[in-house]
Amino acid sequence: MEWLVPFCLFWTLAAVYLGGFPVEIVGGSGVRQTLGLVNTYVLFVVVWAILRAVFGGLGGMLWSVVLPTVLTSLALPVIAWAGYIVVGVRVQKGEVPH
Repeated sequence: MEWLVPFCLFWTLAAVYLGGFPVEIVGGSGVRQTLGLVNTYVLFVVVWAILRAVFGGLGGMLWSVVLPTVLTSLALPVIAWAGYIVVGVRVQKGEVPH
């Protein structure tokens, strides 16, 4: 059941980060941008799984689910950059609306 956490949480976090923060997705066609989002999704789940394996041996729900989720969520900007750069699309800081 704990695998549902990253699978479901990603879409909310990605919508908030990519749609609500002052960032722009620059370059590439719609297909490449969609592939970048899918890459970001896969990387998010992989990073979560790695952190879960690292902290899971410490025991308890806090260490095996909550901590990897918090750390992966905080790393979303870096994960998004890596996911998009693979297909040649950049995620860069945008202008803050006034």
